[in-house]
Amino acid sequence: MNNIDWINILSLAGTALVSGLIATLVTLYWQSKTASKNQKLKIFEVVMHYRYDIAAEENVKALNTVDVFFYKNQSVRKAYANFIAETNKGQNANIADKYLRLLEEMARSLGLKNIRWECIKNYYYPTGLANRIKATTDLINTQIISNVEIAKYHHDRNESDGSDLLPKIPVTPRGNVK
Repeated sequence: MNNIDWINILSLAGTALVSGLIATLVTLYWQSKTASKNQKLKIFEVVMHYRYDIAAEENVKALNTVDVFFYKNQSVRKAYANFIAETNKGQNANIADKYLRLLEEMARSLGLKNIRWECIKNYYYPTGLANRIKATTDLINTQIISNVEIAKYHHDRNESDGSDLLPKIPVTPRGNVK
């Protein structure tokens, strides 16, 4: 083999290595972008699911990640800050409006061009679901009231100072350390 053959072999090997490296880097970049967009879509999906119940636990968890996953999008972060500022004022009619504006900004940032204010503000909330949620809430409230009334009854009769209602935690006495 002469020098030209070695140069050709090294050239082919170098080209294969460089093209493989470039393909790997492009793949890693693409996967990173896709994973980021998928996470944003997942958050958007959750907040869209709970448009009828903004205070639902899963929705609150998703909302608390908006600043993390949409950190590069200032319009989404501003809409989120406006929503939070409105909720800090207490219950008012503007909370739902700020929430829906946040969803609109999220949709825009994700490139979902056909999802606008008109689409977002309309959602399906059947009467049966509303009745079931209300019944569950009423049941929980009734149980809480019953427990409070039982504790008050025992307290009023001086039968208990309420300590019997607390969990029993074993206490180990401390010894003197010399």
